[in-house]
Amino acid sequence: MKKKLDEALCAKYPLIFKGRHADMRTTAMCWGLDCGDGWYNIIDVLCGLLTSDYRRAQSRYESIKDKVDQPRWEGSKDIITQEKIDEAKAKLDEETVKIPVASQVKEKFGGLRFYVQAATDIHYNYISFAESMSYRTCEECGAVGKTYTDGWYKTLCDIHAAMDGRNEEYKCEKNYDI
Repeated sequence: MKKKLDEALCAKYPLIFKGRHADMRTTAMCWGLDCGDGWYNIIDVLCGLLTSDYRRAQSRYESIKDKVDQPRWEGSKDIITQEKIDEAKAKLDEETVKIPVASQVKEKFGGLRFYVQAATDIHYNYISFAESMSYRTCEECGAVGKTYTDGWYKTLCDIHAAMDGRNEEYKCEKNYDI
């Protein structure tokens, strides 16, 4: 994946990619996101799902943290107490710990592999779905694709398959002898 896209994902999801620049003895993330740019959206949506509970808890905490003894909204009798703020902070801390940390993101046999150190069953379901979507998405451009093989597996759209010499149907019929 291009450095710019790699950096954008790492900046948007720092808790998932906190090992991005760690030593190679501790993580394979030191090599970055080792797949094509076409899977950027799949990885972005996956990371959004993996952090959704955390972001919800963070939003709740951020909205009330400085509002002790104030009503939750104008005209409300529901007052924000320090206890509610502490509960929101505890929930945020709990969700922070649950976020899976990526240990490697790469292409293998034409599909996305998203390895994490620890995750819940729900997180693994999200990862499995994203990986299955990669087999239908061109790794180069993100268009609808299919898996081709010539010894090496690659998931490509018809255009990139033709450019790669894998799709005979879309190859140029003119032979240019130079």
